[in-house]
Amino acid sequence: MNDDIVIACANLVDRAGAAGFEIGHTGDDDEPAEDVQWYAFAAYRGARVISDGHRSPTAAALGLAERLLAGAMCRCTQPVTVSDSRPGCRWRLVGQRWEPSCDAAPVTVSGGGRGDMAAIQHAMAQVPPGGNRAARRAAKRRRR
Repeated sequence: MNDDIVIACANLVDRAGAAGFEIGHTGDDDEPAEDVQWYAFAAYRGARVISDGHRSPTAAALGLAERLLAGAMCRCTQPVTVSDSRPGCRWRLVGQRWEPSCDAAPVTVSGGGRGDMAAIQHAMAQVPPGGNRAARRAAKRRRR
């Protein structure tokens, strides 16, 4: 198991405002290791994002992180991407954290409580198009 990937996934789940995170496996403890299926999920109010059917906890955690990042919007208001071949803000696994390539300030979610998607969406709607001043300056530097 790659501890960095599992810890990075737990950190990402927390940063994404989930109310809970679980990683585990199906089957009994006496079942052969090759028959065990691993899963990971992030729980939000009224919804779960699940990655299951994996051969290891590392694969389950990586699958969940990719699901959370796919279609997400970065704090710089660009779509999140984990590939250099796609447009958007490139996120990378750096040690025990998923990090954006931008230097935009974190978005603060107020009200609603943990896992409240409406509060998260409201907070993201308050970020000006193109990100904050720091994000716009960083984008300008990258274009040069």
